[in-house]
Amino acid sequence: MRPTAKLAFGSIALVLLVLIGFLEWRLWTGPWSLPEVRRLEARVKAQREENETLRQRNARSAADVQDLKTGKEAVEERARAELGMTRPGEVFYQVVEPPAGGKTAPAADPTLPKK
Repeated sequence: MRPTAKLAFGSIALVLLVLIGFLEWRLWTGPWSLPEVRRLEARVKAQREENETLRQRNARSAADVQDLKTGKEAVEERARAELGMTRPGEVFYQVVEPPAGGKTAPAADPTLPKK
């Protein structure tokens, strides 16, 4: 090989090596780098999961609205649960759970006469 051909071959190889190095550097650190793409993929996945949760909630709400518009039972159920309403002649009993502290009833008043 002639010296000029070696020099040309070496120059081309050096330019290609620098170009490959630059492209690799951009692949790992530049905009749209592999780590950035992975981060964006994770965000898209999380957003899709949140969207699905919201779609399900919206479907339940739409069903509730439809039920409230057409059904008498849903309105009655809401009135009983949220407003404590009862039907005429119906008796409402409220059961109060004892507190978690351990005391179940107040102690008897010692000043009252015993029977």
